[in-house]
Amino acid sequence: RISQFKGSIPTEVGLLSELNYLRLSYNSFTGTAPRVLGALTKLQLLQLQSNRITEMPNMTQLDESKYNISTFVTDCGVPSAFENTPDCEDCTMCCNAYDDCYPTEKSNIANFGYGNFAAAFFACFIVICCVVALFVYRFGTSTTSTPDEDYTYALSRIGKESVYSYFVTEEPIGWLAAFATLGIQIGILVFFVMASEPKLQEDTIDIQFTWKCPRDSDVCDDKADLTKAGWAIFSLLMIAFLAKDIINGCKLIYFSSKVSTLGARIRYLIAGMGLCSITLFAFYISTVYNKAIATSNTEIIVNSVIVLFVMEMDEWIFSALEASNKKWTEHAADSESSSDSAAEKGAGIDEMQEEIAVQKEHIADQQVELEMLRSQQEELMLRLDQVARQNDEIKMLREAVQKMETESPASESIRQSPANESVTTHIAESEDTSSDIDAGEDGTMNEAEEEDEHQKDETVLQ
Repeated sequence: RISQFKGSIPTEVGLLSELNYLRLSYNSFTGTAPRVLGALTKLQLLQLQSNRITEMPNMTQLDESKYNISTFVTDCGVPSAFENTPDCEDCTMCCNAYDDCYPTEKSNIANFGYGNFAAAFFACFIVICCVVALFVYRFGTSTTSTPDEDYTYALSRIGKESVYSYFVTEEPIGWLAAFATLGIQIGILVFFVMASEPKLQEDTIDIQFTWKCPRDSDVCDDKADLTKAGWAIFSLLMIAFLAKDIINGCKLIYFSSKVSTLGARIRYLIAGMGLCSITLFAFYISTVYNKAIATSNTEIIVNSVIVLFVMEMDEWIFSALEASNKKWTEHAADSESSSDSAAEKGAGIDEMQEEIAVQKEHIADQQVELEMLRSQQEELMLRLDQVARQNDEIKMLREAVQKMETESPASESIRQSPANESVTTHIAESEDTSSDIDAGEDGTMNEAEEEDEHQKDETVLQ
């Protein structure tokens, strides 16, 4: 099957009507392949790669059920060893000058064209967005916020540091800058689409030929190291970077149907559709491009980062405009300052409310303490009244004793009697007690003790 045959393939091979397997790869055949090969109806495999055959026959009759993509293999890939790469419409695998191969089998999207599919998809997407916005406007409820609040919300959704923020304004030059940026991004991404098209005979493609059809086997294998883990990492990376823009774009589309003014409704709808469209387009391009050229898990990550790098262009252009003249970006600065002042006011109000609550608690504690002081004051006044009455009683007792001493003939005996000494001692003690109370050293006496002392005084007097 693999020898060093030279010259052209003999036409007599067409007489082998029962032939079902013909492998002439890795030889030195030249010229064109005989058209009689197309008459071999039972042929199941035909491999002619790694020769110098410049023209291939039509092999529509080949049965691909057994060998699948290894059924019909020729040198129809790039880079080619020929000046003009051979064209082969019926080939299942195309190999290049390095004996690297790539299957010609195309998906429905590839047959339609990646670029055509993208255009059709986004046309349908725009129509759907308009229908949804019209439906929400017709059956939904409008916002009760002011136009300034609507503008601030829309600006926060589209991004204050993006050139796309001009879409929510009424500045014609800003709209021109936003559309120009959108066109540049789409134009760059279109190059990735064109490089991903499975046109294996064109040198402009970036498709990596990762298949090998070895000399000792009639089955071709894919030698790429890209696994499902690489695609999983790719998905997580794209979702992490693009999910925010897609969500904000959808919210802005929905919000556009709830504002009151027609002009704002149109501006917000265009802004939301533009943000969603470019983001979905980037995800689509990254998927198609990696499917075409990624050969390893690390390479798929690198390719994804390149596309995400292009997606940051709107912010770079905005930064350039701001650096050139800050007046060109005042719409974002004003919104940011107003939102900051509102936030500061809200924070100030919260702080004042917290301080008021603390003051209320402090006042409540002081009121409790004041009530306690008032009760203590009332108790002290009562005790002072009692002391005053006792002083009056003591004074009366002293006057009574003095009168008895002056009037009674037995005054000397009374003065020397134990009872008189007891009264005198008790009066002195009472005076000392009252003076201590008046001085405020230790408060008033116990009410029970005072009553007892009073009874003793009356007993002694009697």
